[in-house]
Amino acid sequence: MKRVFLTSTPSHRNAYDLFEGRWASDLSELVSDLPVGGGLPGFRADPRPRQAAETLGREGRFDGYDILELGPLEGAHTCQLEALGANSVTAVESNSEAFLKSLVVKNIAGLTRSTFLLGDVSRHLAAPGPRYDLIFACGILYHMFDPLELIRLAAARSDRLFLWTHYYAPQARLRRHVPRPVEQDGMRLTLHELTYRDRGLATFWGGNQGKTRWMELPDLIRVLAHYGLTETTVIADDPDFVNGPAVTLAARRPSAPPPA
Repeated sequence: MKRVFLTSTPSHRNAYDLFEGRWASDLSELVSDLPVGGGLPGFRADPRPRQAAETLGREGRFDGYDILELGPLEGAHTCQLEALGANSVTAVESNSEAFLKSLVVKNIAGLTRSTFLLGDVSRHLAAPGPRYDLIFACGILYHMFDPLELIRLAAARSDRLFLWTHYYAPQARLRRHVPRPVEQDGMRLTLHELTYRDRGLATFWGGNQGKTRWMELPDLIRVLAHYGLTETTVIADDPDFVNGPAVTLAARRPSAPPPA
C-alpha cells in the first residue's frame, strides 16, 4: 500500500479510500454514507453468524463464548459475532491487505472484544493456546491445500465448529479440479485439486498457497465425525451455488460442556 499524507478532514471515508476498488464488503451496512464497495452484505444481511448462534449458541446468542474465527476477510462476520454477545472473538487472517481492512472495520464499527491476528490459521491452531467455545469458519475450508489437517486441528481446539464451504461434486463447471487420493489417520478419500489462476488480481481473496483441494460432502461429514464432531446439522446445501456447490453446517462433540 502506498503511503499518503492527507490534508482533508479526518473521516472513516478516508480510511475506506485507502483500499478504493479493493473491498469485498458493502460498508454502507455499517455507515450509510460509505460506498457499497464489493457488495457482499456481511455486516447485517448475511444470516450465517445468526445461524451459528441458533445451532451452536445459547438461545440464539453467543453470550459467554470465546470464539475463534478463521479467515475473517474484512471483519463483517466478526461484527455480527460480537453483536451476538461473544465474550471475545479472535480472528486470524493470512491476507495482509484483508487484515488491514479488518482493522479499518474494527475502528469504524467500534469493536471492543475482537482481536485480529495476521498469519496462517493452521499454524495458529497447531500452536499452544486456549480452547475455544466455537470455531467459526466461513469461506476458508475450500481454500486449504490440506483441509483434513485444518479439521483435525480445529476439532482439537473446540467442541463446536460452524462451516460454510464449497465442496466438490461431479459437475461440468468443476472440470478443472484434479482428483488426488489421500490417506490420513486411517481414512482414505479423494480430494479435488484446483490451481488458482487469479492470484494477481486486486480482488483475489483466496488461500495463501497456489493450489487448493476441495472435499466431497459425504467425506466432509465423515472426517468431522472421525475427529469427534459427530453431531452434524446441515443447515443449507446448495449444489447449484455460484462458483460451485456449497454447504452450511454446524458440527459439535456430543459431550461438549456449555461455556462457563
